[in-house]
Amino acid sequence: MTISGYAVLLRIALGALFFCAPSLGEVKAPSINIGAIIALNTTNGKIAKSAIELAVEDVNRNTSILNGTLLKIRIRDSKQDALTGASAALELIRKGCISIVGPQTSVVGEFVGYLGVAAHVPVVTFGATNPSLSMHRYPYFIRTVPNDKMQMKAIAKIIEEYKWRDVALVYVDDDLGTGAIPALNDALRDVRAKIVFKAAVSPQANATSMRKVLEYELMGLESRVFIVHMHAELALILFSEAYKLGMISSDYIWIISDGFADLLDSFNADSLLSMNGVLGVKRKLTQTDQPRLNEFAKRWKQRFRAQNPTIADLELNARALIAYDTVWAIAFAIGRLLRMESFNGDFSETSSSTKVLNFKVFDGGEQLLNQVLETNFLGLSGPVQISRDKGEPLECSYDIINVVGNKYSVVGSWTERDLNISWKREIHWGGGSTETPRGWEIPAPGKKLKIAVPWQKGFTKFVGVKPVDAGAGAQKQTYEITGFSIDVFTSVLGRLGYNLPYEWIPYGTGNVTAGYYDDLVYQVYLQNFDAVVGDVTVLANRSKFVDFTQPYTESGLIMMVAISDKRSSDSRAFLHPFTPAMWVTTVAFFIFTGAVVWFLEHRQNRQFRGAPREQVLTFILFSFSTLFTTQRERIVSGLGKAVVVIWLFVVFVLVSSYTASLSSMLTVRQIVPNVESLDSLIAQNLPIGYHQGSFIDKYLVQQLGVNKSVLLPYSSTEEFADALKRGPNNGGVAAIFEEQTIAQNLFLSTGCNEYARLGPVYKTGGFTFVFPKGSPLVSGISKAILNLSESKEMQDIRKSWFNSTENKCNIESGGSDSNKLSLKDFWGIFLFTGCISFLALVYYLCHLIYRFVHRNVNSSHDKSISTRLRSFANYADKKDIPAPKRKRHNTATLSYGTEASTSSEIPVSTRRM
Repeated sequence: MTISGYAVLLRIALGALFFCAPSLGEVKAPSINIGAIIALNTTNGKIAKSAIELAVEDVNRNTSILNGTLLKIRIRDSKQDALTGASAALELIRKGCISIVGPQTSVVGEFVGYLGVAAHVPVVTFGATNPSLSMHRYPYFIRTVPNDKMQMKAIAKIIEEYKWRDVALVYVDDDLGTGAIPALNDALRDVRAKIVFKAAVSPQANATSMRKVLEYELMGLESRVFIVHMHAELALILFSEAYKLGMISSDYIWIISDGFADLLDSFNADSLLSMNGVLGVKRKLTQTDQPRLNEFAKRWKQRFRAQNPTIADLELNARALIAYDTVWAIAFAIGRLLRMESFNGDFSETSSSTKVLNFKVFDGGEQLLNQVLETNFLGLSGPVQISRDKGEPLECSYDIINVVGNKYSVVGSWTERDLNISWKREIHWGGGSTETPRGWEIPAPGKKLKIAVPWQKGFTKFVGVKPVDAGAGAQKQTYEITGFSIDVFTSVLGRLGYNLPYEWIPYGTGNVTAGYYDDLVYQVYLQNFDAVVGDVTVLANRSKFVDFTQPYTESGLIMMVAISDKRSSDSRAFLHPFTPAMWVTTVAFFIFTGAVVWFLEHRQNRQFRGAPREQVLTFILFSFSTLFTTQRERIVSGLGKAVVVIWLFVVFVLVSSYTASLSSMLTVRQIVPNVESLDSLIAQNLPIGYHQGSFIDKYLVQQLGVNKSVLLPYSSTEEFADALKRGPNNGGVAAIFEEQTIAQNLFLSTGCNEYARLGPVYKTGGFTFVFPKGSPLVSGISKAILNLSESKEMQDIRKSWFNSTENKCNIESGGSDSNKLSLKDFWGIFLFTGCISFLALVYYLCHLIYRFVHRNVNSSHDKSISTRLRSFANYADKKDIPAPKRKRHNTATLSYGTEASTSSEIPVSTRRM
């Protein structure tokens, strides 16, 4: 081909290029695609769509964010349908969208989350709040909105603040409502509250069906605390019908969740008036750029009106701001990758599963995911920070709002950081009341509380049931119900501060059988009765099925036995005042003191000298003769006199104590139980009685180890008395076990001469009132019981049914031995006299040794030890009686006597030599 031919072809190519291109001077900017999945058939979806579009425009307007690269968004409608949402996600991935904003609802989020993981495409949602959607299950799933756990914790904190225990949940039967139930359950359990009823509302519910839910399901509940978790359209219908039924009043508490509370600014005055007194939690916006927020609100309102001309004016809410910030979070992440020149927007095939679904995997997905998790900027909704571990906002807080009239106000706030509510102003409840509602109402209008009472032939002072002859033609048998427990219960109701209609229903026919009280309590669990009033004991195994109030009597199980008088039946009664150890110690000190006195007097007192046999008898007789102060031996030494004086004081104390104790034993009744202890009963396998139909037989077998074959049931105090009187050898029992209150007030108080309590009190829960598990009445009645117990009225009730004097028929384990005088009562005086005698003996012995040594100082060096000891023994035994003192005469006589005395002593000394 010639040069001219090439030139022609070049002109044709350039002409074609010029024809196809808009302009050779125009350079097309690069772009990045992201997608959005929104439920455009919902109000929140329409609000979010306008916010997302404005966010993309603002990102592209600021060329520094993406370095001149354009951000394009493809919005798809999920119609709140999982299959439609999954199809939309597949389409967006196939068209090269590197990230997906949304989905708005959790049911769509399940499927989109799976696809995001498969395609390595980060899914950043602003509306799916189900806690089950997490990065642990879907590593490419990120949330810029808190999950439902957070707002449910805030709602639970409100429940705890007002001490409500039972709540009812009204929810829409789709992913919004059902997904929040586990989170609400957990939050309420942490504050010791619970959901007692769940009312599911169809997403297609109308006013008629909503009215049926309110009238037939909610109005009859005891709990009057209702938590509403549903879409705004359904919630408006719910409150409109509740207002017509009179359920927006001070008797009801309504608490709305964040999704509905966010739209309160958009409701008209009539809608808000039907919600007067409602509480709610609303996402709190903090540290926002206010001028920027105001400017955006104007633009958003213009855009929303243009796109939705048929919808009444709506106000910008937090959910729209979060959707706006979500787009910015993705844009900032992409921009950082572009500036680092590490952005990879390619898609490739990596697995067979992607081939089946006909889409490719985003190569730069992991890098983009990491950059989104590094998000940290101040958005229109406040600080935007994502937790790398959870893929959720680091912190969140909620305003507590209160609808009053045709507007609402912020009355408090809850923060995730301190898990607490800071109240700002007083709450106004339905009807304009500022008094906090109880949160429950029993019974429902026109219904009485069915209270069961035990019907038994014995122990009627606690609960007595007497059929009343209603006459011929009566349709229903009536009963006269009386007793201590009945009076206590009616007094407690008078202290509640509100009316509680009820009716008595006797349980049984008067013939008590085994397990009677357990069966009675179980009837409350089966919802056959609303409560039980009577002599019912708190037990751990019963508390698994029902709740108990504060006990209104003392608690404990005691053993009662027959007693007898042992005053004159024992021939050794004179030995009983002292214990054996006391007798041995007393005799030992008598002998010890006599020996000490003999040793001190032996060398100087003629009466303590003589043959060895006589000397033994002398010190023994001397010691015991001090009991009667008639001893014939005269004490001459100073040490001996000191020892005897102290010993006479000790003897006086011993004799006085012995006389008093013996007199008491011989003249006062000596109550002695016919058995020694529970251990002896078990060891001898003796029969034991118990209150028929009660828990006592199981307690004796399981806790105290009693053989079941020896247990005999009885139903009245008369049967108790007869069984104890006959005894184990005549068809009776050796002991009876009974509740402390019954035993002391009905049995021992009238039989103190024949029966008594033996052994310890085995602790039980005491008598109480029984209510269904979780009953809100328990707390109020328990407080009223405590209030009654501290008042004089309780004492008056007790006196009117029982003996008012305190029962004294108690025997400590060990019988009459506890009245004996023991060594521990006298160890002090024994120690005192022993020390005096011992010190006197030591002093005398030392003095004697000193005199012996000085007398034989020159003659003992060449003698052996044994010889010296014998010499000392002889010296100690040697008589050393001083001369008797002479009487004084006049001076002449005195000089003569002195002279004569001097001359007369010489022969005596000569004889001693």
